[in-house]
Amino acid sequence: MARIDDLRPDQRAALQLLLQQGRSYEDIATLLRIDDAAVRERAHAALDALGPDEVQGLSLERQDEIADFLLGQQSASQRASTRHFLEDSAPGRAWARVVAAELRPLAGDSVPEIPAEAAEVDEAFDALDRRTAHREKVERSSRVGGAILIAAAVLGLVGVVLLGVAILGDDDDEGGSSRGDQTTAQTTTTGASGGDGQIQVEAQINLLPPEGSGGGKLAGVAQVARQGDKRAVALVAEGFPRAKESGPFYAIWLYTSAEKAKRLGFPPQPGKNGRIETSFELPGDAEDYERLVITRETEQQPQQPGTILLSGPVEGTPINTQTQPTTTP
Repeated sequence: MARIDDLRPDQRAALQLLLQQGRSYEDIATLLRIDDAAVRERAHAALDALGPDEVQGLSLERQDEIADFLLGQQSASQRASTRHFLEDSAPGRAWARVVAAELRPLAGDSVPEIPAEAAEVDEAFDALDRRTAHREKVERSSRVGGAILIAAAVLGLVGVVLLGVAILGDDDDEGGSSRGDQTTAQTTTTGASGGDGQIQVEAQINLLPPEGSGGGKLAGVAQVARQGDKRAVALVAEGFPRAKESGPFYAIWLYTSAEKAKRLGFPPQPGKNGRIETSFELPGDAEDYERLVITRETEQQPQQPGTILLSGPVEGTPINTQTQPTTTP
């Protein structure tokens, strides 16, 4: 049996009017034709009967203040002040939580929540920050894993430029296409020295969405290969929606800032599986830039990079002694 059932009838009636009907002290006083203070005193006596017998460090004035808070009889500024007091007062929280628990069978959700100690709130936010950071780390690791899984597809493109075919299109290049969804460009780049026809994969660039960009399932891998004195990049990226005829277009850049960027061209249109596969010769000044990026463009010939969708450091992750025997055509 709840302790509230043991209250005197007039005290229980006062709580029902205050909590279940949302009346104020003044409303009840007018209804009963008694003084406002008498109604408040009766309600406070009821809460005193429901609370613990004695709480060290809690004055009667503060107890009355908390009672008004629990009964919804404070202005907005008064509620804020009481909540601040409860955050800093362990005795106040102890009394308020006992009384609130006794009132809930009668009042349900109309009883306000008792705030936590300020230190508890800070600890909760710290825990939330840790969980958020861990979740972002897991999601980032997942994207890296996805990029590594599609690296096998890149290996089929490694050397394609060095051996004669450049897929990346750009109308700045001779024979290149003017849009990313045009047919692929064909350029001859044979004649690389090397003698033995060996292609060495020097580095792998994992391409990931910028942090906080909401890039979802976008991921990519770029393999940097060398044959003699020539270097090329074979790139595969996944998760791209197929662009429309009028755009947007996807472009590949060497990038340090919006002011320092070199557009390398437009990759072929993503397939139905959302995959971009392309390769291109790496310019000699690539090390002058910090990142290799894929962007979404709304112009056919952008002078500066648009929205960066994927990004990875130009130097990538070194890969040693990985070679592919090839035959120069």
